[in-house]
Amino acid sequence: MHTRRFELFVVFVALLALNILISTWLLSGPTPSVAQAGPLNQGLEVAAITAIPSTFSYQGSLRDADGNLVNGTVNLSLRLYGVVTGGAPIYTEDFTNVNVRSGLFTVIVGDAKALPADVFNTFPLYLGIKVNDDAEMLPRQRLHPVPYAMQATRAQNAQIADNLSPGGGVPNLVTLGANDTSEIAFEPGGKVTSDADGLTLTGGDNKPVTVNGDLVVNGAWNAGAIHDVGDSNSGPNQRSTYAVEIRRYVVEAPDKGSAPNTVPIDNVILTALCQDEDGCRVSLYMRNWDLANAPGLLAGIGPFRMALATAINGRQQWSVYDNSSGFGTIGTDNDNVGTNVMNAYNACFLTDGEVVNGQGSDAKLGFGLVNWFGAYDSVNMTCVLIIED
Repeated sequence: MHTRRFELFVVFVALLALNILISTWLLSGPTPSVAQAGPLNQGLEVAAITAIPSTFSYQGSLRDADGNLVNGTVNLSLRLYGVVTGGAPIYTEDFTNVNVRSGLFTVIVGDAKALPADVFNTFPLYLGIKVNDDAEMLPRQRLHPVPYAMQATRAQNAQIADNLSPGGGVPNLVTLGANDTSEIAFEPGGKVTSDADGLTLTGGDNKPVTVNGDLVVNGAWNAGAIHDVGDSNSGPNQRSTYAVEIRRYVVEAPDKGSAPNTVPIDNVILTALCQDEDGCRVSLYMRNWDLANAPGLLAGIGPFRMALATAINGRQQWSVYDNSSGFGTIGTDNDNVGTNVMNAYNACFLTDGEVVNGQGSDAKLGFGLVNWFGAYDSVNMTCVLIIED
């Protein structure tokens, strides 16, 4: 057997199969330079990627110097290079006692020895092969993808998985938070930050954050109100901001006859809206008080300015005032005396007490809405309380 001629035949016959099989493997597995799942990805994504096989079949046909198909066993060595001559191989795998029948043989590259996916990040890539003890054949053969596999070259513009770790990102475009900071910063400005206080969206260089389209907020919506504090002695004002909840809280109480109960008002929301620097606006209305002639119409009083003090020793001071009419009331919640904070036509009451079966008391903190029988009494009439910051 003349090995040198035998080797040359292996290159030109087996290489075609190698090109096709490698291209198929690239399409089914990790493609060059694609941003694969890094440390920040969820477990499901990582499991899906690691499940993809990182092997491919290599098949060839062997003939001796006289052109006869070989039968028996041979030793093969497959090497991948990034240069056409010289240099160190990027990957090497040896196959011993490879069975050859009627000239045909098959080996699984990467089955016995791990084949790193980043081997195929090298372009161009050259295959060197040797049979038995002969030297490696020259010239090395350049690997080429099949036409559809060339689509994978677009992935060269993606970032590798290392850039998905803290401090990485897309150079000159996006930077991921480092030093335990959960943050995504964008060039030339703007960032998204997540911390113990929630998620913060910041415009770059004090620029506004613009929303194109409807913005729906489920929950509180805070705005920073400007707050100047002077010294009343010709000194400069000290400016700061405080959160104003741009939210409307509506409570309704339907008619329940001559023995109604109080509809409770959520004290957490009431405190958030009415216990800041400027208090809140409160309005009290009747709806469907004249169902025959004015269905759905609101009639009532307000808005009044309401303020809540901090609770001390289980009691809380409150005040309601209307500049236009000079109407004002000050009271104490949980003082064992129920007080009407607002009264709309002797039909709807905002009270700091509790009413059960028409009987009132004030034995705990909290406010309530009462639909009282009598004036404008109707099964269709509903009391409506509107609180705005």
